[in-house]
Amino acid sequence: MLEKLIFTDDLVVQVGGHARTCLPQEACGLLAGNGVHATTFLPVKNELGSPTAFRMDAQEQLNAFLWMEEQALDLLAIFHSHPNGPQIPSATDLAEFSYPYVACLIWTPFSLRAFNITANGFDEIPLMIDSASI
Repeated sequence: MLEKLIFTDDLVVQVGGHARTCLPQEACGLLAGNGVHATTFLPVKNELGSPTAFRMDAQEQLNAFLWMEEQALDLLAIFHSHPNGPQIPSATDLAEFSYPYVACLIWTPFSLRAFNITANGFDEIPLMIDSASI
């Protein structure tokens, strides 16, 4: 489980921009990096085209995983948006999340938050912005 997740300002802009582009539907994607430092955002199409649910396009997700492997990057977070809230993982998020060592990153029009999802629920983890690395 991650103790924190460190982003650059640019990644925050990329994630938020992708989420806004997909409105009113949920957006989704993957964040890659090393340790706790996210360095790359990989948007993935939401094949459900829904404002309340997402399922990553299987081919795009596979391509993203293969690219991460080629770049020696780890999967740090699975991103999706909640265009109409909540600002925390939904019951569906808790039931379907299958990556215990990866953060769940949720964007709403009011926030960007990261969570560890466990069998007992979820815990918020600090999302830190590192402006010095840009």
